[in-house]
Amino acid sequence: MLLLILSFMLQLAYLHQARAQYTRVDDTSSGRGTITCPAGEQHEGAISISATTTPSMTGYYDIDIPTANGSSVLKSGVFNYVDVHPPSDGFKLVGKETRDDICGSLENISSIPITITGECVAGGVVSTIKFTWSNGQTGNFPGDPTCT
Repeated sequence: MLLLILSFMLQLAYLHQARAQYTRVDDTSSGRGTITCPAGEQHEGAISISATTTPSMTGYYDIDIPTANGSSVLKSGVFNYVDVHPPSDGFKLVGKETRDDICGSLENISSIPITITGECVAGGVVSTIKFTWSNGQTGNFPGDPTCT
């Protein structure tokens, strides 16, 4: 019985170590996705995400929307919660928006919470990265986020 319990504890320790190895997610996607603003207007652009759990939970996101005159407008934010799991489980990033030149934010930008979720992929496989803001904005972007 003691041997069975010891074996179980060793398996749990191994699984915990294997899971803890994933501490970072990055995606600098060239794929174009869509943001839907609270008023219903939609905008297409590309994303950039970088987040890590070590040495502390931190990271950022940028959404770049090109304009008709050749410049671009941005939607950006930072993360204060980063949860990166093995590839089959994906990632969850939670933070707040710090800049919004796209949707003409309906409230104080620094107070709009955001959650970003997706699957970790590799080798050019594309998955959908989902953005959800607390004020009703949503976004879906094709990407190939790498979790390490």
